[in-house]
Amino acid sequence: MLEQVDDGWVLDLGCGSGLVAQMVLDQKTAARIFGIDSSAAMLNLAEDRLAPYIERVKLAQADLTSLDRVEAPQGCTAAIAVQSLHHLDETQYRAAVRWTFDHLAPGGWFFVIDRLAIPSERLYSAFHDLRERQGQSPNPTDWPGYLEWLEVNGDRPLPVQTILRLLEEAGFQSAALDVRGDRGMLIGRRGA
Repeated sequence: MLEQVDDGWVLDLGCGSGLVAQMVLDQKTAARIFGIDSSAAMLNLAEDRLAPYIERVKLAQADLTSLDRVEAPQGCTAAIAVQSLHHLDETQYRAAVRWTFDHLAPGGWFFVIDRLAIPSERLYSAFHDLRERQGQSPNPTDWPGYLEWLEVNGDRPLPVQTILRLLEEAGFQSAALDVRGDRGMLIGRRGA
């Protein structure tokens, strides 16, 4: 999908150890990464991993709930959020999506790969059955257990329908490209 992205700055929301940033930099030799993470330890790992690309990387320590305090480049060609936005509640998610939209150039892409919520108790049993058939069943067997499991892990995933709505509200044209159980890849593109 990176072949769709123009050269220039790519925002990495929740860059962690820099693994995804490294993949982007390897594939897009004219790309630059602006990585944001709240963890100093993760940013240290990212600095080490991304040292060979130092001229093309800028890292900032910030929480995704306070992006308005981050001085990120404007006119970015893309933004990526891999396994980072599911920690935000709906209001915080909306603000992060809006901030991202505002930092993208016309035609810019937003790639979200993350955990998704199972939206209701009525649907949870089908999700759990699927996970068991796939041999991926550490998930709780019932709805109350699922809700408790999310809370204990600090996760607040949103249903795919809600994420698509938030992308559209911000101004993106959006789609869910791949949804499997409680994981998905969603995209948004800013109009030209």
